[in-house]
Amino acid sequence: MQVENEILKILGKKGTISILEFLSQYGKGQYMQMRQFGATHTLNDRTRELLKYGLIEHHLERERTRKEWYEITEKGKKLVSG
Repeated sequence: MQVENEILKILGKKGTISILEFLSQYGKGQYMQMRQFGATHTLNDRTRELLKYGLIEHHLERERTRKEWYEITEKGKKLVSG
């Protein structure tokens, strides 16, 4: 029950729903694409919280060039879709 309450608190914070909706709509997104949803500090906090509760995933590839992106999880999709 405490985890559910914490997730509800996160959902009420600025930018959280926008990040989840963006990732749900586009499938994945880079940090720079999500900067529209808040200041750097805010975006860092939101992505950290969403990762902590398994609502998004962080991916990193280092082949020839570094590629980094976020994807929404099934758990995150359920929250966005209701």
